[in-house]
Amino acid sequence: MTPVNDFFWAMHQAEVSSPEWTEDLLVRVTKVLSHEPRLIHLPEGPLVFVGDTHGDWEATKSLLAQYWDSPTTLVFLGDYVDRGPHQIENINLLFELKCQAPERIILLRGNHEVKSVNQRYGFYSEVTDKLGDFTEAYAASFQELPLAAVSSHRGVFAVHGGIAEGLERLEEIEELPREVELEHPITFQLLWNDPKENIQGFRPNFRGGGSRVFGRDVTERFFEENDLTLLVRAHEVFEQGYREFFDGLVISLFSCRHYGRPIQGKVLLIGSDGDRQYFSV
Repeated sequence: MTPVNDFFWAMHQAEVSSPEWTEDLLVRVTKVLSHEPRLIHLPEGPLVFVGDTHGDWEATKSLLAQYWDSPTTLVFLGDYVDRGPHQIENINLLFELKCQAPERIILLRGNHEVKSVNQRYGFYSEVTDKLGDFTEAYAASFQELPLAAVSSHRGVFAVHGGIAEGLERLEEIEELPREVELEHPITFQLLWNDPKENIQGFRPNFRGGGSRVFGRDVTERFFEENDLTLLVRAHEVFEQGYREFFDGLVISLFSCRHYGRPIQGKVLLIGSDGDRQYFSV
């Protein structure tokens, strides 16, 4: 495996976002992703979980410099594009590394890896302005991204949004369709739902569109049914870069350092022994 510093740091930003390089990259990464299941089973070594990066490729490069050449598996929880200053560079870097070492880097789908969302929040216009007619090619790649990951021996479930109403067993995720838009209600909720303290069951989410907030009782029931002890997710902005819900049953990460205001972006390292540590990006 090529050390990340040797492979990428020497490349000029303009090359990373060039139409020629992007065209070849999207063909390769779509093929790689098409062979991955909807639910990824994570290996037993150390795991680094990364929240939303939203075009902050400097943050992405920083954490890759720290962890790429170490014996860890990097699990990105989605939302690589929209809103940020270097969206194409950010997603292209991650896609290239996915092609280089597909088992070392897990790229889950976020609610912003969707064409209709990209049209509202910036990625669609950035692609058309800088690359031309590549929006369909990105959409084809995004639909192949896995929806969730699980570390069975640690009892850790990772997804962009949260627990979906109507989902009973993790194995059901493996049967969910690959969609350009998030038409299946369980897929939509996995990528859009949020935890909320002091409620019971599922309630309508302010985000709309059929999304839900879910309480501690839902979390505990889902954990018991699936032998889980922790949900790691992203999807919400916190200035300190993370927040714990339900006395630590749910950890929410945000790894982008600039989101209209400075953010102390964080990642979560779970060691082989199950020990948890937060690190700044």
